[in-house]
Amino acid sequence: MSSCSPTNLPPAFRLNQMIMSLWVPQVIHAAAELGVADVLAGGPLPSSAVATRLGTHPDATERLLRALVTLDLLAPSGERFELTEMGRCLETSSPSSRRAWSRLMGGPGVWRAWGRLTDCIRTGRMAWGAADAAASSGTEHFDEMARDPAAAVIFHQAMVELTRGVAPGIVGAIDFRGVRRVIDVGGGYGALLCAILEAHAGVEGVVFDLDHAREGALQLFASRGVGARASFVAGSCFDIAPPAADLYVLKSVLHDWDDARSLKLLGKCREVMDDSARLLVVEAPAPAGPCERGNTALDWVLTFSDINMLVNTGGRERTEAEYRALLDAAGLCVKGVRETPSFYRVLEAARA
Repeated sequence: MSSCSPTNLPPAFRLNQMIMSLWVPQVIHAAAELGVADVLAGGPLPSSAVATRLGTHPDATERLLRALVTLDLLAPSGERFELTEMGRCLETSSPSSRRAWSRLMGGPGVWRAWGRLTDCIRTGRMAWGAADAAASSGTEHFDEMARDPAAAVIFHQAMVELTRGVAPGIVGAIDFRGVRRVIDVGGGYGALLCAILEAHAGVEGVVFDLDHAREGALQLFASRGVGARASFVAGSCFDIAPPAADLYVLKSVLHDWDDARSLKLLGKCREVMDDSARLLVVEAPAPAGPCERGNTALDWVLTFSDINMLVNTGGRERTEAEYRALLDAAGLCVKGVRETPSFYRVLEAARA
């Protein structure tokens, strides 16, 4: 048996693996950007055929495919390459697709921002404003999408990918009795709203988000068969209140923002809530303290997502107690917390 098995590799070698792991997301990003999985969706192909269909350099393409084999995204089949079960998650049409998510995370915007992590740690500010706080609007990550429609599409489609698998469980945890109208605040293309409307035929809904999400949202409403009950209203919750409704849902919204902006956003929602309206914060709460953080997959995701929020939006992952404190400071009272089958929890609040 080798003395360098995965369980007893020398510390310096294990650290090297971590350092060099920056290569991995770029290999996956290249495969997602080029559409390798879509080309191989019909069955195994030699690298030359893949290169021909992609319009890429034959030798470089084969080297990329070999790297994807090492990552278990592809498997060799004689002289051909075929998708593994995980590799199929890079197919555009897969129900579990993460193609857009890979294009987002490995794309130039996120990549540049993470390259400034040291500045963010020094200043406590996101990468956009770490060098010049006075020139920062605090919303640059989203402002950029208004100037770059292609980047906006990738971002919003990535959010659809991350939401659609957990949406049914979130919907199942919510009490919809007496609800006639739902506002999905910051809902992007409305993947969660679509799941709500599919499950509750008597409910109508609105996505309230920036205008660059409008076209994609309307297309998703139509494709999911809920277009007659779903609409899109453009606006920023930092500037104007959302439309009136019985139920307001904010999924993975507050973690994008620091406390000041989160309070402003919640305050705009509170402005239009009557005494019977409810507001739902759907987030994955972080462990309560360092001693409660373990090495589970969820701990890993939340720990690094917290850094990602710092770098890209200036936000943070919060504990349940911290979300409760935000809601309380915004004049909202938590009435209950509901578990979902995934790692999300639903904090239900009303006007205090």
